[in-house]
Amino acid sequence: MLKISCLQPEIMRNRTECYKETEDILKVIMQNHNDCDIICLPERWVSFSKNFSKAIQTERGDDYLFIKNLAKDYNVNIIAGAIWEKRKNLHKPFITSYYFNNRGEEIGRQDKIHLYAYEREMFDSGNELIIFQKNKFSFAILICFDLAFFETPRLAAENGAQILFSPTQIREEGMNNWEIYLKARALENRIPIVACNTLGTLFKRKFMGKSKIISFKEGFISPSQLKIIEGPNGSSGHAYDELDLKFSNKLRKLRLNEVINKNLIKVSLLSY
Repeated sequence: MLKISCLQPEIMRNRTECYKETEDILKVIMQNHNDCDIICLPERWVSFSKNFSKAIQTERGDDYLFIKNLAKDYNVNIIAGAIWEKRKNLHKPFITSYYFNNRGEEIGRQDKIHLYAYEREMFDSGNELIIFQKNKFSFAILICFDLAFFETPRLAAENGAQILFSPTQIREEGMNNWEIYLKARALENRIPIVACNTLGTLFKRKFMGKSKIISFKEGFISPSQLKIIEGPNGSSGHAYDELDLKFSNKLRKLRLNEVINKNLIKVSLLSY
């Protein structure tokens, strides 16, 4: 069983308050689930400035160090949501998610591959999908818009990922679509998805949280049935669940064996 939690903090007025909010919720998680295996943060969990330059961190800057220290101090593996960071000798910054082990060591980072709307002008996109693997457990991190396209989740599933973590930033108007995407990606790949969503108000746009841990009800193979645990809607807090990866691994093996190579399917145009 894999023990997972979404840490859903409200975005506060400044970084100091955001750090405190995040750590306060982490304390609650550890008090109630002190054997939690991985904790995931949302895509946006710190305050945002209209001055773009102030919103960008240096590579492995303050936000990075804060999460790194949390992982070490609380002896827990953490996926650091998404950090906007500028790297040396590169023209544009990246949106990236770091993964730290319970000793506070950086294991790796995943850059956002599919950039959304304004992000395409401001950031460089990633071109590599990382599969994080430890012993017999493996996972991928797909940041928000990376889950809106079937290719990236399928690529992760086909290359050994057993679970998908998705730090997201979905505003109130997009919640219905987001929930459909999550269910569809889980079902079409038979893979659990942990989607931790932003909470707060940014430039008059409301982000409601309602993070989700999506897995499968054991024993239901055809049709498979989803199990969905949700975080608070419109308030800070967390979601927690224990996932049976053996069962979802079985479902995924069956599903991937049913996939037909689309290049072998002839497409014909019939005009009338």
